[in-house]
Amino acid sequence: MLMGKEARGFKGGFDLLDAYPLKFCNIVEDISSDGTPETFHFSVPSQKVEHVIVSLCPTEPWALPNWVILRHKTTAFLTILKEIKNSYFSDARFYIAINEKEDRTVTDAKNFACNEDWMSVFPLYAKYPQDDPVVLTKVILGMDVNFGQDTKSLGVLILDAQTVSAMYESRILRKNVNSRFIVLSGTGLKENEILNVQLGTSIEKILKNKVKEVVRHRVFINGPLRGQEITDLSQKTDWSVNHIVVLEEKDQKVMFPMIKPDELVLTTNLLGELRRCIYCNYCDDICPVDLEPALYYHSYTRGEKHKARLYNLGKCIECGLCSFICPSKLELLEIIKECKALDKQK
Repeated sequence: MLMGKEARGFKGGFDLLDAYPLKFCNIVEDISSDGTPETFHFSVPSQKVEHVIVSLCPTEPWALPNWVILRHKTTAFLTILKEIKNSYFSDARFYIAINEKEDRTVTDAKNFACNEDWMSVFPLYAKYPQDDPVVLTKVILGMDVNFGQDTKSLGVLILDAQTVSAMYESRILRKNVNSRFIVLSGTGLKENEILNVQLGTSIEKILKNKVKEVVRHRVFINGPLRGQEITDLSQKTDWSVNHIVVLEEKDQKVMFPMIKPDELVLTTNLLGELRRCIYCNYCDDICPVDLEPALYYHSYTRGEKHKARLYNLGKCIECGLCSFICPSKLELLEIIKECKALDKQK
């Protein structure tokens, strides 16, 4: 049975896919490692898996599109998933989360599910961060999960399409899987591409001849919102690297950015942008877990970082939307992480 949209939603969030539509080069380029490539490995959880959520609902424009793995053949993908279930998770129920705007994929999945009592299809509104484990588990299963908690301890396994494909090749077909698709995008690049990269390849090799000339840029692994900025491009890729975003560095205020929706300008300003909190409540409105990020900022500026814990700090899923929306360019996520670190230092 399909749930109504009002029961599947959550407060806040942002529709990044509509705000920053990306076009990709149609050719998938293969990039090999200089050394011996690493091999994909998936360990079947020792705990009993009762629920498996397969996320086909990417919420970030720089995420891998479904068509790369599914190849517009949803039924074939779900047949592969059935083999994985029968081999390793025979007692589990499967939930397929799909972007509701992908009509063909949703229709094919529903038709497949009509003859399978082990799976349910959930068309979801793909606003960010709908695919976050905390949000996804709450929306689909009604279960509360803490940020950073291993959902497998609760009997819940969350997989994306590429991991499902790699599991099938490595554990069912017994093939050696040593590469993965990585999305390369951003305003600092000549074009947006999808690459098939051998694990262990350096970021430097991946970016070679792809960055715009005479452009200062910043590099983010897994996106500028919940990913990590890196300066050491010798860093090697592994299965945790999903996408690389290269943004042109901005050192001046961007006037009326909303009239250039194709230019991703968030988190790139380094000089002349930091201002005071203007109490606009944008960060409160956009927070998907109903927090008030400005409270952490004010505790921080008063030198009372320990008091941030009084405002449900532990519920933060570190999605980065508060920093993204802040008109004063306050690094709210970094402040939150610093306040959280106080508990780890004890």
